[in-house]
Amino acid sequence: MESTERAVVRLTEAHTEHEGGKAVERGPLLVELAESATSQGARGSGGGGAGIPINLGVIALQDHIAGKLKQMQLALFMRQIKDPIEATIAVWAHAVTERHRGRIDDASWGWFVREFPDWVHRITEEVSPPSSIEMIAPCPSCGETRAVVRGDSVTAVVVKWYPEELSRAPIGKCRFCGAKWVGWGAMHYTLDVVDRGALAKLGIDVSVFIPKTLL
Repeated sequence: MESTERAVVRLTEAHTEHEGGKAVERGPLLVELAESATSQGARGSGGGGAGIPINLGVIALQDHIAGKLKQMQLALFMRQIKDPIEATIAVWAHAVTERHRGRIDDASWGWFVREFPDWVHRITEEVSPPSSIEMIAPCPSCGETRAVVRGDSVTAVVVKWYPEELSRAPIGKCRFCGAKWVGWGAMHYTLDVVDRGALAKLGIDVSVFIPKTLL
């Protein structure tokens, strides 16, 4: 997990990220989150009637962050700041000061340290979800293969990988029973979905990360 200092910068300031070996300039992630609230690009978007479509997943995440910021400000005896960027900067600065003064114990400090990087992860997943591929494979846990969900025929097991971080373990999850498998070994031995040919057509060469015994 990245440092909390870096997470706060990414949440509240324009910053540089490295994607695919290239430097990419991005705005504050909290701003990106707010802009995605009425965007159909991020996942979780739902109908907003005849008006502007509302992304329900983003709204839920905004509420989550707002609730955490309120809890933090109460814990630090701060005045309530509603603007999420201003509040995030103020909360972290105040928490660091109080920690240096010995007024925050280890357990409470751990909460502050973990919370901001968690927001970065959640926002990234919501606004720019990782690429995924669906493999038609029966779930070893519940036995489901396909089903109709909200009118669409879908596969039981979804396998996600990260194109910019191929060394990161792929994750397979059954959308019916919630069972989860992690790693190329699980993809091959348990789910039987490692298909180098299919991945190659998508421009992904994973041979470097799959042990020769799996090829």
